[in-house]
This record gives sequence, C-alpha cells and structure tokens, in this order.
Amino acid sequence: MILSGAAAVSLAALGVVAQWRSHRVPGGVLGKDLPTVPGPDPTDEPVEIVYCAGWDSAARVPVSPMSESVARAQDAAGGQYAVVLLAGGVVRAVVEVCWEAHHAEVWFVDSEGRRYRGVAYRRWPDGRLRLFEVRGWRDAAGLEKPTIRARVSRDASAAIKTVSIDAELSGGGKLSTSRDWQNWPEPTRPPEDVAVPPVNGWPSLAGMTGPVTVRSGPDNVPASFPWRPPHPLRPRHVTELTTDGARFRTKEGRVLTVRQIPAGRIRLPSGRLLVGDPGWLDADSAPQADAAPPGEYQVDVFQVTENGTPQTIACRVTVTDRPVASWHLALREGDHELELGDGEFFGNPVDTATLALVDHTGSTAFPRTDREAATTGDAVYRTLSDGEVDMIIVPGWSDGAFPVWLGRAEDGSVSRFVADFQVPALATAEPA
Repeated sequence: MILSGAAAVSLAALGVVAQWRSHRVPGGVLGKDLPTVPGPDPTDEPVEIVYCAGWDSAARVPVSPMSESVARAQDAAGGQYAVVLLAGGVVRAVVEVCWEAHHAEVWFVDSEGRRYRGVAYRRWPDGRLRLFEVRGWRDAAGLEKPTIRARVSRDASAAIKTVSIDAELSGGGKLSTSRDWQNWPEPTRPPEDVAVPPVNGWPSLAGMTGPVTVRSGPDNVPASFPWRPPHPLRPRHVTELTTDGARFRTKEGRVLTVRQIPAGRIRLPSGRLLVGDPGWLDADSAPQADAAPPGEYQVDVFQVTENGTPQTIACRVTVTDRPVASWHLALREGDHELELGDGEFFGNPVDTATLALVDHTGSTAFPRTDREAATTGDAVYRTLSDGEVDMIIVPGWSDGAFPVWLGRAEDGSVSRFVADFQVPALATAEPA
C-alpha cells in the first residue's frame, strides 16, 4: 500500500518520435467523460537549449542560467539542473533532472509560460529511464491538483503491472481506477522505456527533433534551485521518538515527553519480521526485505501523554546495541522505492488501529480468535506465544497504514526496526 506522508521519478530521435506517434489507444476505452491534457505535437523546428537552475513561470525566464559544461558536471555528479527548450524562440518545455533522486521530468509550457503537463521518469538501476507518472492541468494557473494523473506501477524487473488513474471529471465528480498499459487514458502513450539521453539530448524526449543550438551561460553552479526533486517520505526525529525522556514541542507550544515501556522479547527464528494488522496477517504477507540474524530481540513501546491520555507513538525492535548511524524507510519484500512519489511510503496496513510484530514463519501460528481477543482492552501491548514464535500486539490510534524505519549501524548492518504510528501531534513537532 502506497501512502503520502501528508496523509498518514543517448536517445535516438527518430525512435522517440515513432513512439509518440505509434502508441494509439483504441477510442472509447475509458469513457467520454475522462479528461485529457495532451502535450504538443512533435516538431522538427530548430531547438535552442538554455541550461539553468529552473523556470520562473511568472516572469517567463530561466532562473540562474549555467553553461553546458556546468550542466554536464551536475548530470555526472547526480546534482540538479534544468533544461529550457525553445522552438521558434518560444519556450515549449522545461526538463528538470536530479539523478541523486533518480528523477527526470518533462514539463510542457503554454503560451503564457505556465506548466500544464508533467511527464515524470525514474532512472532504474539498469541505467534506463522508465515512465513513472503523467499529470495534466486543464487550468494551468495553479498546480495544486491535477485534472488527471496516471501513475505507472512496475514489478521488480521494471515490467508494467498496472496504470492507476485519478481524474476530475468534466461533468463533476472524480474517477479513480486502474487499467493495463494498453488502455492508457490518452490518445497517445508517452515513451515508457528509453535510454537516458545525453545532456544535450533532452529535446528528443519532449518530441523536439530539429537541429540543436545551446545558449551560453556562466560557468557557475547556482547557489539555489527553484524546485525540489521528489523524495519518498524521509525519517524525522526517529532517534528522539524512541528515546525515553525525549521532549517534543508542538506548533501550538505544548511539550510532550516520551516514555519508554519495555514489551518483552520477540523470537524471530527466521529473522524475517512481519509488521501489520494482526487480523490480516497470513502466509502471503510480505516480511521486511532486510532480515535480522535469527534470534530473540527486545521490544519497546513508546508513548506520549496528551490531555491526560497516553498515546502510543512508536514500537521498536532492537536487533543490536550498536548506535544507529542512519535511518531509512524500510521496504517489504517485493517493494521498490522507485514506485514512490514525493512524500510517499509503503504502509503496513492496519484495520483495527492495532499493529502486530511476528516472525514470518509465525504468520499463521495463532488462531484468529486469539488474535482478535488480544486487540481488546487497554493494555499497552499483549503477547501471544507458542513453542517457537511470539506475536507482540500493540494498539495504536487509528486505522490506515504506517511506515517502518530501518536503523543501520555504521557498518550497514541492521540495528533497529521502528514502527512509526504517525501520531498527528508529532507530525510537525520539534525536539525541545
């Protein structure tokens, strides 16, 4: 389950043009009311490239122009840069690139300099660009909510599984659905699997195949950029969240103090930890992708008290006593981070406002009646045990899905697992 943190990315020019022109979707597949925001037709007009930090839609000018050599250095280092593409002296598209975030996005620009369509790609480990998402706005005056968004979901081999569509219908209402690639929700499918272009090859991905000239610019890396590359949800104060006595100050000025409650030990005979709703766990449930050595580990629950009511904020499995050098979004088997948009995470689903921790081999070890009984009452945690495994059940505050953070020691080994209950009061709070 993918969720947003707010709730709970050298081409042969002729080949690209052929893709733009040939992938036609049969008419009437998705219904007459589905909106589309198509890009412009391909063009072979001469193209002028301006390398820069980004595009200022209001002023209709490139921000902090740079030389081609600086752009090449940024590209090689994985840093940010942007490419403004002009045809006939008119800006047609802006490309934003940041390989550190595996991200490139082609933005098409209207006659008033406003972005109205974004085609985002992710750079996969094999070095190829694959389509991630297309967003379109019928009203380019604001980019808060797209008229239509089509997100491509892929498996670990990068093969397309489905295309999810969210649209604001012209007759009113909304549509959320899932389709296969052949039923792309536009008359023309964008290129979905292409080689990474050279720094001066971005026009081809925007359907611009004419001769290219490059405008000169300063040999300086801009001090700042007017756009931020997308990143999955990032860890926020996880160490403090799981430190007894740590204090947080909310935006309203309240001070919340963390209390650590030991919850016993959990046996992980396979080392493969499952996190999820106790009523949903079964033999097909996916464990965390990073395994701990088989063994027995300490579990702790962490709470803060608001208005006299204790509230669980996190649950931690301590694999080793080595200090955590870095925190990372934990993935389950089958997850890959390139499927995540900005601020998104793979959530561990919860339907009873309760999380369970158990070894993968014990996903079916406990009868449903026992698991359901363990979710009742006001206990901070409950433990079910059989001869080989334990299930530790921890009530939370809400249904939905919550991230797990993986703490790595300096040598890269697994040191901690932390289930983050995403308590709203701490979403913007800072350590006091």
